[in-house]
Amino acid sequence: MINDHQLPIYFLSLALLTGCATSFSESQNDLPAVQAKVPDDWSQDTLSGLLSGDWIKDFEDSNLEYMIETAFAQNPSLQAAFFRVQRAEAEAVLSGALKYPSLSLGLSANKQKQLFDPFGSFDTKRYGLTLASRWELDIWGKVRDRQKATLALLEASGYDMDALQLSLLSQICKVWFNAKEVLYQRDLTVRSAESFDSNLKILEDRYQRGLIQAFDLRLFRSQAAVVRSQANLVETTFEETIRLLETLLGNYPGRNIEITKDLPAASTPIPAGLPASLLNNRPDVRAAERRLAALGANFDLTKKNRLPDIILTGNYGTASSELDEFLDEDKTVWSLAGDITAPLFRGGQLSAERKLAEARFNEQLSNYESAILNAFREVETALANQDYLVRLVDDLSLASNQSAKALDQAWDLYGRGLIDITEVLDAERRSFDAQRGSISAISLVLKNRVDLYVALGGGFNLDDE
Repeated sequence: MINDHQLPIYFLSLALLTGCATSFSESQNDLPAVQAKVPDDWSQDTLSGLLSGDWIKDFEDSNLEYMIETAFAQNPSLQAAFFRVQRAEAEAVLSGALKYPSLSLGLSANKQKQLFDPFGSFDTKRYGLTLASRWELDIWGKVRDRQKATLALLEASGYDMDALQLSLLSQICKVWFNAKEVLYQRDLTVRSAESFDSNLKILEDRYQRGLIQAFDLRLFRSQAAVVRSQANLVETTFEETIRLLETLLGNYPGRNIEITKDLPAASTPIPAGLPASLLNNRPDVRAAERRLAALGANFDLTKKNRLPDIILTGNYGTASSELDEFLDEDKTVWSLAGDITAPLFRGGQLSAERKLAEARFNEQLSNYESAILNAFREVETALANQDYLVRLVDDLSLASNQSAKALDQAWDLYGRGLIDITEVLDAERRSFDAQRGSISAISLVLKNRVDLYVALGGGFNLDDE
């Protein structure tokens, strides 16, 4: 028999023994192997190297780095992701708290007057101090499975935030390069419009002197108006780009950012590492894997829901009718109870819950495989585009140079009456398109570089040789 003095020791011993018992049955959540094939190496030639997170510095643009720091501090979507992580952390703490016994302290005081005819009335008083405990013994690992699921979701939320940061980096870089590209395009279009206006005055003078036909003048006027309209269109595109950039930074889109048209010339070679390392570097892939682990833990839990719940409850305290006897050891009261409850019939609920958990797990497994394949596709595409875009820049640079010389020659031939105005206008269009294409190609190289960084899940540090 347990006496009053031995009761606290009994509770402590029971807690230690139960804790040891549950540690022996730690469930290992054996997730099935992902079926997506991971190659030994990329299909494109790459450099070996180590990934890091400082790839923004490769562009050597302090303004770009400042904007990214601003976005990290102010972007509302990123702030929302941070609070989602905090929410997941609180849910993990809540699920973990179920592993431990709950303790509560109660203090009561009661005074009552009762009337008993014909004997009169009686006053009664009662004071009590109670320490109550309740503990669900996690012998089967149900609570641990719940905690595993919430911890995995917490990790997934952290990776989601990392993925959002990487996406935000990508968007800011691309919009920043877009703004610089559009600024180049705007200046090019303005110069082209000014050139058309200047040449139009020359043609009007020649028409007044009867040296050219009205057809030539009208055709050139029409093309000059088209070029001016293009300049206005580019201006609206530039305004939209700046306002989009300000929104990404978490600022009011008031067109307050100043842009210079100096596109960076990032030329450091990019090591891609091994395909297998991509699974650890990509935060979206890691998030998908953690959600798979959470659903695996939930599936394990549904298997154990048929097992009984074992709950211990205990109370220890004092009860007295006099306040000065409130802490008297002779007034000690206690109780200890155990409760075992097992499901017998629930109309197929437990089987349905298990099937549902299994279906969700298999669905997420497919999503995980899809995330891996999509990551491989993005890397392979960006790697392949590197060489193509470099050649594109070279070809369009040559085209821009040659078309500018052809335009000068066209005006010379037209002045000597050897070609008509349509050939001059064709040369003007070719020269304009080649210059515009050359600018766009340089911007595409930079954007593809950003795509490769994001696809790899970070930046890089070249191995020392």
